[in-house]
Amino acid sequence: MRNSFFRSCHKISEKSGWLGVLFTLISFHPPDAGAQSTPSNPTDRPILSVYLPDYRVKNGDETPQLYGASHLVIFSGKPHEDGRVDFSRITSALLAFAENARRDKDLVVTLCVGGWGRGKEFATAVSSAESRSRFVEDLVNFCAEHHLDGVDIDWEFPKGDREHADFALFLAELSEKLHADDRILTAALGYTRPLTEECWRSLDRVNLMSYQPWSEQPYEPWLRESIERFLAAGLPPEKLLLGIGFYAKEKAGERRAVSWRQLVAENSAGLPDSEHGYWPVGTEACDLRLRLVKEYGLGGITIWDYGHDSPIPEKSLLRYLATGLGRYEVTE
Repeated sequence: MRNSFFRSCHKISEKSGWLGVLFTLISFHPPDAGAQSTPSNPTDRPILSVYLPDYRVKNGDETPQLYGASHLVIFSGKPHEDGRVDFSRITSALLAFAENARRDKDLVVTLCVGGWGRGKEFATAVSSAESRSRFVEDLVNFCAEHHLDGVDIDWEFPKGDREHADFALFLAELSEKLHADDRILTAALGYTRPLTEECWRSLDRVNLMSYQPWSEQPYEPWLRESIERFLAAGLPPEKLLLGIGFYAKEKAGERRAVSWRQLVAENSAGLPDSEHGYWPVGTEACDLRLRLVKEYGLGGITIWDYGHDSPIPEKSLLRYLATGLGRYEVTE
């Protein structure tokens, strides 16, 4: 179990088309396969947060390949309308994997609630004082029972003034309870959906779901606009983690997606033909985020998701990002 001293320190510290993808794959220059990799001193480095969905873990015995990651977000619980939380997807195997991952290092492990297709009950669950209180109690108790370091809220998405007001009340209540136990509160937010400054005060950070646009447009300007939209809404830059998806997604049409793991696997068929092309994936997408984190003074990078990464260290985008953030070092 991660000790309370480190949790306290952490709390204080946080207070392009087919051709483009092909170029990225070709230009991936991994370290020498014989090189050894070691963690660098990560304590003063930007955060590197990784989502781990329940369907990625078959048993708790897998060897985690998290390199220099600082945060692991296990995904996900599901709220009921009365505020109670369904934790059935947070299996013993998932919890065992997380515990194994942090056994030899100070890895922050948090619980995500919600997600695409798992959040339609949010509006009702936070709509009354009674249901909000029950919602908070379930989350706080689960964290305490399983020695988790906090909660990540992924409501996709609150709509209208009433839902946003209820959400702010819920975040404030949950934040107070978690912070009293030296735990953290984060939220995954869509890149067009900033919250209010009141919410920013409750949140330790925001996991910005800036994976790729939902319309065809220039890629880097879109990503910059996503960052600037949140900063203009009052979010301190150090609280913003810039999201990256470890998959290529079709720009239009069927919007098919192919994981990085599959793209760089032996005998990979590559990307399906598409008249629309695919958004960048690989080192090209990583390098852009590394540059913007530094330029805007952001808190770090968040990844969707662990299972899309290559299990081959020399092809791992997680390792590439960890190295770029100074959280991991490859030595001869």
